[in-house]
Order: sequence, then structure tokens, then C-alpha cells
Amino acid sequence: MSTTSERLREAALTTGAVLGCACLALVLLGAVLDATLVVFKTGSMSPTMPTGALAVVRQVDALDVGVGDVVTVTREGRLPITHRVVQADPDPAVPGGARLVLRGDANSSVDPTPYDVTRVGRVVWALPHLGTWVENAQRPAVLGAATATVTGLVVLAVWPRREHELAEVAP
Repeated sequence: MSTTSERLREAALTTGAVLGCACLALVLLGAVLDATLVVFKTGSMSPTMPTGALAVVRQVDALDVGVGDVVTVTREGRLPITHRVVQADPDPAVPGGARLVLRGDANSSVDPTPYDVTRVGRVVWALPHLGTWVENAQRPAVLGAATATVTGLVVLAVWPRREHELAEVAP
């Protein structure tokens, strides 16, 4: 018969293993699908994607996006921008290229200049407020606490048991 501490130990280890496998699966899925996460820093896409929203963005050919799609465009020397496509035209000068005119949902006018691109990130889905949680999880204090927790679980798993505990488990 297992003790309460044994059951707690097994539950903690199982929870840690499941979370670890989930993290690994998400990393592999992101690599296979060529997807990244984007946290919205401004309200330019509100109310659809307000400040603090988290979006999954998948890299696609620029010619595969159309009016109404929300895309992330990288900009030389500046942060990427994520806005809705209001006009998309093939770029005859660049094979596979497109000229995109973008506008944030909360903005009254289109972005100042069109974007000439061959690949963009298309927003697959977004959830409000989740980006704030992701950013908070990256803070040193949270990372330190997570490291200490994982270390504690590893120590718990390999720590030698007392003789009387082993005798209880033996057949």
C-alpha cells in the first residue's frame, strides 16, 4: 500500500512529465509547421487582437495571402508589424513577390507605405490576454521558480528512500 507522500510524489512526477512532453510537442509542432508566437504590444488590431493578445503565426508565401488576412511583416531595422491586408498585388519585378497594403483594425488609415515581400507570417489564431501570461512567464523570477520546481522534482525522483519504505513496496 502506498503512503500519502508516495502518492504525492508520483502525482508531482507525472504532472512534470506531462508538462514536459507538452512543451516538447509544442516546440516540435512549431518547427514542423514553421510557426511562431507574436504578442501584440499595441492596440492597433483592437478589438480583434487587443494589446496583450497572443497569436500563432505561420510563414507562407506572400502570394498566398489576400485581402482580409492578418499578416506579420518583418521590417528592416524595426520591429515586425501585424496588420490586416487591405490590398494585395503581385510584384512583377520579383518572382513570388507581392506588394501588400496593410491597416490595423483600430487605425483610421492604411500604413504609410506598402510592403514588398516574398514571405509573410499569416495569423492562424489569436487569443486575448494570453500574450501577457507568456511575457510574464519569461521574467527572471518566474523562470527561477520554474527551475527550482523542476530541480525539486528531479531530486524527489532520485532521492534514496528509507529502508522501511522499500520494505512496504517489496512483494
